[in-house]
Amino acid sequence: MGRERRQKSEVSRERILDAASELFAARGYAGAGVDRLAERSGIAKTAIYYHFGNKEGLLAAVLERTATQWIEGILQASREGADPLGHLDRALAGMQAMLEERPWIYKLFQILTLEVAESKPEIAATLRGIVRRAKQAIVEGMRDAIGVDVPEADAIATLILAALDGISLGLQLDPDSVSLDQVFTDLRRATSILVAIRLNPAIMQFVDHPPEQLGLLGQHHSGKERDDERSDDTDG
Repeated sequence: MGRERRQKSEVSRERILDAASELFAARGYAGAGVDRLAERSGIAKTAIYYHFGNKEGLLAAVLERTATQWIEGILQASREGADPLGHLDRALAGMQAMLEERPWIYKLFQILTLEVAESKPEIAATLRGIVRRAKQAIVEGMRDAIGVDVPEADAIATLILAALDGISLGLQLDPDSVSLDQVFTDLRRATSILVAIRLNPAIMQFVDHPPEQLGLLGQHHSGKERDDERSDDTDG
């Protein structure tokens, strides 16, 4: 195969993957027929089968490419900060940007997990591999940011991925009710606290007894409100 022909073949393959990613995210696996895919991509059905063998092969390729883009985005963003908090900020900013600019990525994983994973073990294995890679990317990002291994970092990565999953669902169901800036500010705070706890177990004394501690915080807040009211009365 000549160079020009190889380039055309690669362009065709990428066009198929682009169209398939959109269709799988919008219509699910069952609703993304090869005929519709050929029409959307402008590529003949024979070329689709040539590149991917069958629909399952196409789905696997879509998942691998999407996962690579997503995970490399996490790693790249986490390396851009100038200090540990800067690294964390950049990593979470990258995740937020992906939800804003390419929300179909999370939607694709969610749809396929619900629709296909149970009936197609090989796709389930691919999805599990993607989750493992994403968690590892987050763990590596924390280690690069702080300079040391964070104990039980895998659990923190699991919580971050669970949060992203919930945020994505919220955006799909009621986008006007989700403030991404506020959500990711809170996610940053929660992640920072969890990392601090792992690195300094003494902090856990505060976190492990929330009723008593939160009660004290509530008393402080109520006292502050009363002081503010007295100040208003005095001013009046």
